[in-house]
Amino acid sequence: MIALAQLSAPELAFALIAVFMAGVVRGFAGFALSALIMASLASMIPPIELIPVCTMLELASAAILLKGGFTEANKRMALTLQAGALIGVPTGLYLTTTIDPDLSKLVALGLVVGLALLQLAKVRLPLTASPVPTFVTGIFSGFVTGLASIGGMVIALYTLALQMPPKNMRGSLILIIFIGGSLTFLWQLLYGMITALAFTRFAIFAVPMLAGVFLGRAYFRPEYERYYRPFCLTLLIGLGLFGLLRTLL
Repeated sequence: MIALAQLSAPELAFALIAVFMAGVVRGFAGFALSALIMASLASMIPPIELIPVCTMLELASAAILLKGGFTEANKRMALTLQAGALIGVPTGLYLTTTIDPDLSKLVALGLVVGLALLQLAKVRLPLTASPVPTFVTGIFSGFVTGLASIGGMVIALYTLALQMPPKNMRGSLILIIFIGGSLTFLWQLLYGMITALAFTRFAIFAVPMLAGVFLGRAYFRPEYERYYRPFCLTLLIGLGLFGLLRTLL
């Protein structure tokens, strides 16, 4: 297994623990799997190799969570957001090739942290669930995805700002990530990013990740829903600050 993954024994052990913990968070919150894996493993696996592995892990986790989350999801909102992302992603990818990517990532992460702190302080953001602001948010999330690969954090912030019930927010995030992940997987196939090594690492990481997803899902019960919003906001702030420090240092 060590040879197949092209990792040392300590690196593989750490990676298995990291994907398990990311799976736990994904099972409970409905998002942040890729962000946590990238934050944990990007120093030992080049991001260009890790990104397709994360995409396949996202799809595998979505296959488990979608059955329970689909009925609770806001389907219209999910489709409107993804329609906007179809415009935003190529725009963000274009700018990535023309401006300093580190600067763009700092701006995007700073915005995420600032908005999350405002929500944690219970400041209501002027957002609604009507089609136009939802579509614009989709464009922005796609733009940030192309620019800094953190579009999922933007969508999580949007659903939190709408004060959606935890089960509806979680279900919507699961559906949105499934649709977006499927489209991303097709793009990665076209660009030759889905390699034999990516498939091998996915196969190795999938079991502990799915074990974490099942554990995290088990904790999403009515008595714990009051912790859902502060947990998600704290998670977004932590991921954003970690990304800012990593980019700066």
